[in-house]
Amino acid sequence: MEVLVSNPLIVQSQRKSKYCETVFSYARRRTREVMVGDIGIGGTNPIRIQSMTTTDTMDTAGTVRQVIELYEAGCEIVRITAPSIRDAENLKNIRDALNQQKIRVPLVADIHFTPNAAMKAAEFVEKVRINPGNYADKKKFAVVDYSDHDYEKELDRIEETFRPLVLRCKEYGIAMRIGTNHGSLSDRIMNRYGDTPLGMVESALEFVSICERYDYKNIILSMKSSNVQVMIATYRLLASRMDELKMDYPFHLGVTEAGDGEDGRIKSAIGIGALLEDGLGDTIRVSLTENSVFEIPAARAIAGKYNSYNEKPSFNHTDDPDICEARGPFQYGRRWSQTVELPLFNLGGVHHVRVELPLPMSISHTEKAFTAVKNMSKAGIADAVRAEIVRVEIKSLNDVESLQNLYSLIQNHHIPVAISAQIKKDLDIAKSSILHCDILHYTPGENVRSEIIDIINLLKVFEKKALHLEAASLDSHPSLSQIMTVADEAVEYMRVCSDEDFSNCSVSMPCDDTIYANRILAAKLHAADLKSPIKIHYSAKKGIPTLFEASIQLGSLLCDGIGDCIYIEDPDMEADDLIRLNYNILQAARLRISKTEFISCPSCGRTLFDLQEVTARIKSKTAHLKGVKIAIMGCIVNGPGEMADADFGYVGSSAGKINLYVGKELVERNIDMAAADQRLIELIKSEGMWNDTK
Repeated sequence: MEVLVSNPLIVQSQRKSKYCETVFSYARRRTREVMVGDIGIGGTNPIRIQSMTTTDTMDTAGTVRQVIELYEAGCEIVRITAPSIRDAENLKNIRDALNQQKIRVPLVADIHFTPNAAMKAAEFVEKVRINPGNYADKKKFAVVDYSDHDYEKELDRIEETFRPLVLRCKEYGIAMRIGTNHGSLSDRIMNRYGDTPLGMVESALEFVSICERYDYKNIILSMKSSNVQVMIATYRLLASRMDELKMDYPFHLGVTEAGDGEDGRIKSAIGIGALLEDGLGDTIRVSLTENSVFEIPAARAIAGKYNSYNEKPSFNHTDDPDICEARGPFQYGRRWSQTVELPLFNLGGVHHVRVELPLPMSISHTEKAFTAVKNMSKAGIADAVRAEIVRVEIKSLNDVESLQNLYSLIQNHHIPVAISAQIKKDLDIAKSSILHCDILHYTPGENVRSEIIDIINLLKVFEKKALHLEAASLDSHPSLSQIMTVADEAVEYMRVCSDEDFSNCSVSMPCDDTIYANRILAAKLHAADLKSPIKIHYSAKKGIPTLFEASIQLGSLLCDGIGDCIYIEDPDMEADDLIRLNYNILQAARLRISKTEFISCPSCGRTLFDLQEVTARIKSKTAHLKGVKIAIMGCIVNGPGEMADADFGYVGSSAGKINLYVGKELVERNIDMAAADQRLIELIKSEGMWNDTK
């Protein structure tokens, strides 16, 4: 039996607060320029790439070596943790050693809990990063009902602690990042705003207000979370509040605890890329549980397109068209759509976002095509990620005959897959194909209404055959007016279906500018009161890595609740790789869990064990636990908070010691590392979430 997602939040139509220049084309948010050493952030500067060292800050030679490795890899700004005043003092030795080697990369001191370390670090670095959740507060998870008077007194206390650093940074002419983390909001913020995007934004704005009282404006802001939906919503809300308050500070983007490998890159691409598409973001860090040098090519792959846009925009910008979006940019809500019924599963409504793949060969080779479909459907393999729909291109009556043979083989062998027959502008071939597929995928010709009606009349004979109508493909980098015209055509297709009382239909609109095209399509369908499911389509582009760009284009839409089926087309990728990419995007977007979810931090000088080694080891023992979320955190700075969304947490507490959590609750303290893996497994078993099937 299919497990359904929870009922989607139906987002009401309304004009939203302004969080970006335009929601239907690319335009970068206007910000002030903040100098970090010789590197300008914001303004007309390119999107800057930064990373962080993983060495012990007291290891001067090791830290210098890693800074140089990052610099040579293309990192423009390097952050170094300063957990104590001794570490902060050693930043001078690190800077001196870099100067001796003529390395002038700006350094950032990363501060949590220790204002005295921040004050000392400001003497030797180009930027100080502070966390408003723990700069002047200690996390006690206390529940306190603050009166307005009490809250103001707390703000006065924070100003007393924070003012010296503001004045020190102003004196030395250095920058500051006020970096809120979802997992380390103060008790004060939690009690007033909750663990929410609004709480994250207000936490930062309290500190910004203090800076402005002392006329200090060399500020950069960040709103990081391991949950991409929360991260996207929070930065948008911050941008909206900045607009209301007439503030123009640059943003530092990043998904914290993104993990490693393909998963970490996909999660980062979705979160960072979705915001860059909105024109938000001036510097980025891709946080991977890997050698930090590997973060740089990933960051460049994400930022590159937008830097080229800023040199030569792909759109002739105009004001947004007068369309009322149903999309809610400040919280996730899935677009409401009608259900399309198919023999094996349903599409749209509250059902899973479905995965469709192209048949990677001509249908004329029936036996080979059948083998490919069988392999893509993972027939006979329980709980495997698989292609749920296979699209077959039909161009001639000979192809129709091959389709008939293929469909018969699939039915006779009970292969768990839906076949979608794609035909463009040939009504006779479309009508001949209906009997031999589950979905007729059709692009109408000149006689739109009559062609669609003819097809609907044939489909109505069958109980569970669906019609998918695809608008004609747009040219590369179309104008906004061209996208609007094709979206109107797609809406007209669905209006014909509605007029004919046929609801077993869906729609798509292939376009290089996937996000903007589908936002427009969703808005126009909403305006026409049409609830057709939308299939979102990404086609590989020459010279652009599909893993990153498909994640950005599809993931952004999915995190906005748009999309009931996803389709990635890349002839250079094997079918199994395409399947994995589709499901990894869905998991990163928090829409469809198909495997264990690992939340792991990228390591820094605070880390109390080898994160890469431990993460790999725990993955090898628990990767089969579908739907279980396990957090692996190197220290307690963000650990308990960032892993609040996890079922289980494995957190470094001191050298060689581990704390284990169930959700937010600390259940075992200071376990020897040698025993911690097994104790984690026993904990999972005790909670009834273990299985022995691998």
